[in-house]
Amino acid sequence: MATQQSGYLGNPLLKKAGTHEEFTKDQISEYIKCSKDPVYFILNYVKIVNVDEGLVPFTMYDFQEKIINTIHNNRFAIAKLPRQSGKTTTVVSYFLHYILFNEDVNIAILANKGSLARDILGRLQLAYENLPPFLQQGIKVWNRGDMQLENGSKIVAASTSSSAVRGGTYNMILLDEFAFVPKNIADEFFSSVYPTISSGKTTKVIIVSTPCGMNHFYKLWSDAQEKKNLYKPVEVHWSEVPGRDEQWKEETIRNTSKEQFAQEFESVSASTIINIDKGHGPQEIAIGELYDELSRNKGGTSV
Repeated sequence: MATQQSGYLGNPLLKKAGTHEEFTKDQISEYIKCSKDPVYFILNYVKIVNVDEGLVPFTMYDFQEKIINTIHNNRFAIAKLPRQSGKTTTVVSYFLHYILFNEDVNIAILANKGSLARDILGRLQLAYENLPPFLQQGIKVWNRGDMQLENGSKIVAASTSSSAVRGGTYNMILLDEFAFVPKNIADEFFSSVYPTISSGKTTKVIIVSTPCGMNHFYKLWSDAQEKKNLYKPVEVHWSEVPGRDEQWKEETIRNTSKEQFAQEFESVSASTIINIDKGHGPQEIAIGELYDELSRNKGGTSV
């Protein structure tokens, strides 16, 4: 562990730029393994805060490993997940790997609120502080809104807007909870900022959200499923999260509501659910599903 004297701004958990580090043969071997495999790096060295247990190693679920591999192997990824499924922590862990083992790369963490974006960066910084020194880069800038490593890699956190990253060059951008970004801001973002992101050959765009109505996220997700765009879709059902079964579902609905459960955990926005009558009494259906059915039946369903 770095000493108080060598720590960045007196923080013994962080190396300041220019700190000399001697590597053992085992550490060199581990460094190489980590650099080549983000899943190996995360499972062995990333720590997160668990609501019940405090600071613990990040033992990923199968769907979280799938998300990591999807991001790693594709330029464009879009994920639709239920609440409290560790989606943001998963992406942040990949970002940590990316800035450590790539030089001079820039990442932007964008969320529907600036405070949320800074909280996401804070999770990454917490994981960074708990890395062993031989995996750390020296710190040049470290604050709530951005950080910079001595290998030249940077991360900034801001709200999703047309001006958030205008004029900057970014290798990777996260659009977190994009379904909750107002339509006018989402429109401005994609018309003014997206072209500069997608112009590179290796730049990545990651969109992660719980759905909320028929908006930009809904359109991107639907097009990704139908292969009308280049986004690789990843969908996670609430039952894939360990500890969530039918009893848990019933208890959650009793403590909230059926509509809230549909939006927060079944990845169906309550605002897109309506009642229809197919001749067998009223039934609930998502608007997107209704459109698909109307297209197939050419108006055979009465609304």
